[in-house]
Amino acid sequence: MAEMILINAEDFETRVALVENGEVSEVFIERDKERSIVGNIYKGKVLRVLPGMQAAFVDIGQERSAFLYVAEVSQSIAGFFQDEMDVEGM
Repeated sequence: MAEMILINAEDFETRVALVENGEVSEVFIERDKERSIVGNIYKGKVLRVLPGMQAAFVDIGQERSAFLYVAEVSQSIAGFFQDEMDVEGM
């Protein structure tokens, strides 16, 4: 069975559901007052590396620093920065 995306957009809220094999597999809800920044692409500066957690706090110009887990960095992007960072150190 095909995948289907259902979207319900109202004045102050948008709801999106992913349906796979006739069952809802994921639901996303975004309210105008609670805009999410998850999934956006930012240019930032690493503030602190946490080797034990294989993660870093990154300044992306928001009120709070972003938390970046090394497994979330695409291998194709990591290769681009290989000369600038020590991946082994993380």
